[in-house]
Amino acid sequence: MEEKQEKVVVHRGFSADEDSLPSKSMERAQGKSLVNELKELFASDGFALVSDVLSDDCCEHYCQLVETAMSENRNGCVSNSSSTFGVRNLTDAIPEVVDLFQHKLLSDLVQQLVGQDAFMVRATLFDKTESANWGVFWHQDLAIAVQQRQQVKGFDGWTKKAGVVCCQPPAEVMHKIVAVRLHLDDCPRDNGALKVLRGSHAHGRIAESAMGEVQLGFEEVICEVARGGAVIMNPLSLHASSPKTVEGHRRVIHFEFTAQMLPDPLEWSYQIPLKPL
Repeated sequence: MEEKQEKVVVHRGFSADEDSLPSKSMERAQGKSLVNELKELFASDGFALVSDVLSDDCCEHYCQLVETAMSENRNGCVSNSSSTFGVRNLTDAIPEVVDLFQHKLLSDLVQQLVGQDAFMVRATLFDKTESANWGVFWHQDLAIAVQQRQQVKGFDGWTKKAGVVCCQPPAEVMHKIVAVRLHLDDCPRDNGALKVLRGSHAHGRIAESAMGEVQLGFEEVICEVARGGAVIMNPLSLHASSPKTVEGHRRVIHFEFTAQMLPDPLEWSYQIPLKPL
């Protein structure tokens, strides 16, 4: 197999308060709104980064809520399998996280990407620490959470995670989902930052046997995100992360949004409406 040429780009996103992107190759067109610019980046690259989505005080507040929920293992949602530490079904363990949907930039962007009737279908908290420090190989997010198992063409790979039924739907269903990763801690390269292959979402669902070959054709981007920043990502984008090499936490709240209904009789396990200010 041909070796992949080393071509790694470190991308730190840009601030909602800034007038331009940090890269000359991504200069803002005259009069173009931040939301529209992010929308274009998301469509072409399969992901986009933006800084300053949450304030330091907001991040600290949610860190405290997370610490309490994890120590109490509310609703049995805390996962610590294979050294992967986090909270599944996050809205059950910490109902207050739905207030994050009220952030105007976040709600505007999600509605632009998936539709005005957008709702949340999944919420998860990932926390990398020295004692729970994992790496993830290149993969796509292919599963959704549903109310119960049903026989529907194209929906397979049935499993159950933290008491919730999950399956793998057709690629067109995943393509209409937007993942939003909100960072409660600084996440530079050495703190297990997300890596994405730019434009790989356009391949749709990739067979595991073809994964290595497909990787060769895309530029690897390391998504360095400061505390309070966000990564907006198409779940079909090939992404990975390495173990952290510094002390402390790497807490990320991972939301998934869509506006599509599943074919009868399937129903989303969670369907929490976006609540913009």
